[in-house]
Amino acid sequence: MFKKTALFAAALVGPAAMVGLAATATPAAAQESIPTATVYYTDLDLSTVEGQETLERRLVKTARKVCRMDERAVDSFLPSSSSQACYRKATEKVDGQIAAAMRDQEKAQRYGG
Repeated sequence: MFKKTALFAAALVGPAAMVGLAATATPAAAQESIPTATVYYTDLDLSTVEGQETLERRLVKTARKVCRMDERAVDSFLPSSSSQACYRKATEKVDGQIAAAMRDQEKAQRYGG
C-alpha cells in the first residue's frame, strides 16, 4: 500500500510527489541538495472545507519548519532573506497542491486505490 502525500513547491507528480524548496533562484541551486518535506493527508477528507483547511495548515507549518523561518538572522529579529524567499516560494503553490491532492484522493476513491 502506498501513502498519499502532498509536498512543496515546483510541481506535483501523481499521488506521492516530492518537490523541493529552493532557497535561491540561481542555476547553482538546482545542483545543490534541495530540502523537502512530506505532509501526509490520508486521514483527511479533502472533499470538505475542514479537510482542505487542515491540509493547508499542515503545508504552511511544514514550510515554516523546512525553510527555518523560526531561526533569526544575525543581528535581526527576522528570519534570513533566504529563509523568507524559501517560505514564499513554498507557500505560493499551496492552493495548487491542495487541488492536486483533492484530485488524487477523488481518483483513489473512484478506482478503489
